[in-house]
Amino acid sequence: MTYRKRKLEIIRKFLNPDLVIDARRVFSKDIKNDKETLESSIHLGQKLKELFEDLGPVFIKFGQVLSTRRDIFPEAMIKELEKLQDDVKEEDLIYIKDTIEKEFGRAVEDIFLDFDEKALAAGSIAQTHLAYINYQGSIRKVVVKVRREGVEDRVSEDLKIMTDLYKRFKNKLSFIQSFDLGDVIEEFKLSLSKEIDLELEKENILKYRADNKSPSDFRAPLVFEPYCGKTVLTIEYIEGKSIREAYSKDSDTRKILAQRIIKAYSNQMFSYGFFHADPHPGNIFINGKNDLYLIDFGIVSSLSKNYRYQIIKIFLGASLNEVRLITDAIIGMGLLAFDSKKIPIFERRIQKLLDKYMAMNISQLKLVELIADFYRLLVDYSIKIPSELANFAKTILTVEGLIEKLVPEQSFLELAIPLSKAMALKLLSPDLVTDRLLKNTYDSFSLIKELPETSLNILRQLVRGDFAIVEKKSEEEFQAYQKIEKNKTRALASLGLSLIISSLTISLVLLGIRNKLFVGLLSGSLLMTLVIFLILLIKILKKDK
Repeated sequence: MTYRKRKLEIIRKFLNPDLVIDARRVFSKDIKNDKETLESSIHLGQKLKELFEDLGPVFIKFGQVLSTRRDIFPEAMIKELEKLQDDVKEEDLIYIKDTIEKEFGRAVEDIFLDFDEKALAAGSIAQTHLAYINYQGSIRKVVVKVRREGVEDRVSEDLKIMTDLYKRFKNKLSFIQSFDLGDVIEEFKLSLSKEIDLELEKENILKYRADNKSPSDFRAPLVFEPYCGKTVLTIEYIEGKSIREAYSKDSDTRKILAQRIIKAYSNQMFSYGFFHADPHPGNIFINGKNDLYLIDFGIVSSLSKNYRYQIIKIFLGASLNEVRLITDAIIGMGLLAFDSKKIPIFERRIQKLLDKYMAMNISQLKLVELIADFYRLLVDYSIKIPSELANFAKTILTVEGLIEKLVPEQSFLELAIPLSKAMALKLLSPDLVTDRLLKNTYDSFSLIKELPETSLNILRQLVRGDFAIVEKKSEEEFQAYQKIEKNKTRALASLGLSLIISSLTISLVLLGIRNKLFVGLLSGSLLMTLVIFLILLIKILKKDK
């Protein structure tokens, strides 16, 4: 199909009158739980699901991305989009072998000792086959992931059409006020471009293996780099089955597995800042020894140190019912500008939200509901969620769904409490405190360097009388004015002394504790500064008399 025909096909399907009417009902006003909005949300979700499946792999992937954005779409619509499945036919073996041979410049038979012609699994981007290789003198059973023929061109074309159509119909989409569809499309383009690059997936696995070395971490398959390229990825075959097999195990085993999963993801997100962002049951394997493996690293995400720190603050603020901690964290993430008039209103909304969940038993708490409520609050204040945080929330919710399947008798939050306490302690850890102090070293040095000189300049100006007000007054007014000026002079002198002592104390705290010589120098400087200050103060007081 030509570019023009494909574009016209997409336009025709999206301009379905019923689809447009439902979209207007859902997005033209605040989302509420009334019957009309609920029905429109369900209908819109169903129609979009059918449309995406009809348009093929790129739009199926786009629908799957939209299904993670609870900050944008109502829950009823999300549930329909979550039903999107990447269900495609097996690629012809001729194309698979051709891709491998183009990648390595050799015939498949010359690369692998044996290559299973039957696909192990088929997806819209790639499909996998079992094979055997001779690696460093030993025979290894491997999984070969091969990108589908022409998928890069198809993805590129559909993404271009998607972008062009958005630009063309942007003005007609003005009724969608709760988010910027253009931003979502740009994030999706970046994500999908990374997902189709199997060389990048190889790097993701290598980074994950380098980070996750603790016994409590998920394992990841070995990567056989000589057998990898941009269109082919060869990894260790894991002798195991999907985590779904554990649903039928005894309750004690299931609980232990659930706790291990929560612990492993806590490490990925808050210790390493790099995590597997697609932990559905098909991507988590368990072997006979109950070892847990993650596979398919096409979708990963990261959390900056600042985001990790601020998220921990939100958890701590929620557990302590301290609204100010939550507000500070949101401001610290750069999501909310400080506004002395709006902040109190914002905090009251957060408090109302906390009160709702504090009144519930922890076994009844659903993280998905809490995050949905929190997102609605952010949307009301026109706060856009960065993709980094959206991926974090989506991954947490996926893990929560998995935990519910493993231990339906306990909630995710109930099992996560011990870990949340440990995370809260990270706020007080010396390493984290030192790290955050060092980021402000430049500002601290500037303060230390300039504050004493600035303070002394103020004192010199006071001595010279530069701050005097030249204005003719009556004798009575002049005497009253002099009395006020004396008091102001003494107050400024006291303030100057306080500033000098404060600046030097900050220096000692930040730097002196690590350097004895520096402590001596600063102590001497403090003594000299105090002597000079006392001389100036005596002069000022004599002049006042």
